[in-house]
Amino acid sequence: MLNNNFENSSKINYKTSILKINLVKIVGILFFIFACIPWVNFGLNDYDSQPWAFILSCIFLLLISNKIFIPKNFIPIFFLIVIGLIFSILITTSADTFTILRAIVMYLTLPIMYIAFYNYFVRYNFPIKIFIFINFLWIFFGLLEIYYPEFISSISHIRSDPSRGQTSLAPEATYFGIYLFFTSWILIEANRFKINNKLKLVLLTNLMFIIFLTKSSMVIFFLLIVFIIIFLEKVRFFLLNFLIYKKNILTFLKYFFFISVFLFFFWDLLEGSRFNFLLNRLSNYSISEIMMMDDSINSRIESVFFSVIGSLNNFLIPGGFDTFIDTRKDLLETYNLYNFLLNKVESNKIMSWVGSILYGLGIFGLLSIILFYKAIYQSFRGSSLYYGLIFLILLSAVPVAFPLIPMMFALMVFNKKKLT
Repeated sequence: MLNNNFENSSKINYKTSILKINLVKIVGILFFIFACIPWVNFGLNDYDSQPWAFILSCIFLLLISNKIFIPKNFIPIFFLIVIGLIFSILITTSADTFTILRAIVMYLTLPIMYIAFYNYFVRYNFPIKIFIFINFLWIFFGLLEIYYPEFISSISHIRSDPSRGQTSLAPEATYFGIYLFFTSWILIEANRFKINNKLKLVLLTNLMFIIFLTKSSMVIFFLLIVFIIIFLEKVRFFLLNFLIYKKNILTFLKYFFFISVFLFFFWDLLEGSRFNFLLNRLSNYSISEIMMMDDSINSRIESVFFSVIGSLNNFLIPGGFDTFIDTRKDLLETYNLYNFLLNKVESNKIMSWVGSILYGLGIFGLLSIILFYKAIYQSFRGSSLYYGLIFLILLSAVPVAFPLIPMMFALMVFNKKKLT
């Protein structure tokens, strides 16, 4: 009798464990999927960033709370961000409760998703098939938007015009381009720089759709920076080693020829786009003059300038959630920038990943960025350029709550851990 009870109890415990394991995996997959569609609102609200991935990451961590693996530097990063948030909340005087709560979730997205992604990868590895499927899903919806824009607007908050390219599942074309750009980077990381023919096809597809579908001048500028840095690193390597490999030259020429031919035949697709408009302006104006005349470029430059300089002028004390407008006014007068920075729209929103963290969290944000850099850093040829490039690009208008950034950091730390 006792043996039967023991066996029944063991079976129940075993079934409970299996159910819990399956639930953890299901929640983990849902968390990963929703992190890949961070702007889809399903018609439930009119906000840009959505909370689904953040909520699922918290549920996932609660389900595995009995055994959580801690990624490198997570604990100091978490406490630094929390302390910075406390200071910012105390400094904030005029923001409403919703704005403060939204800012808290935005900044906590970094450490919470960092540890959640890391634990998912440790348990189930990187789900590359799901990731590539969602990548092509974005492209599919981008193409669908050309013919049925009303359907896309029913599931995602669109605030863009056709000249700026397709938005797909994002609120604007630039965010669609940012998604494809970082998706490509994560795929390269997931394959540890081993680029086979299938991955080459995905990367080239993303490249072409960034140029011809999103038509985002900012993301195309990202690509130019990446290609220039890769080229300079290759040149430096060849000069240092006094050896040029025939295979490398042929590969470079092959891809250069393929991209050039493709651009030649399909360049007309960019007719009327903002990117084409900016290129045409280069024939009459210098780059600095275009930066001064263009409101969009101007607003992005001033976000970086005012957030970084404002934070330094404030002695790296957290700036709060409602002071950026006043800081901007003070710096405009101090440095007499009225003839250069022409953006007339006043907002407390900072269009810079690094700038938002630095201004909002002050010294605590700066230390968090340094700790993230140290966590992901691996020593290899060109590593300083590679990791420095990440944070150089993150100076731009990448949202702080964009889940692919902590995903990429977690993947880099996960791969680093596997190697050691």
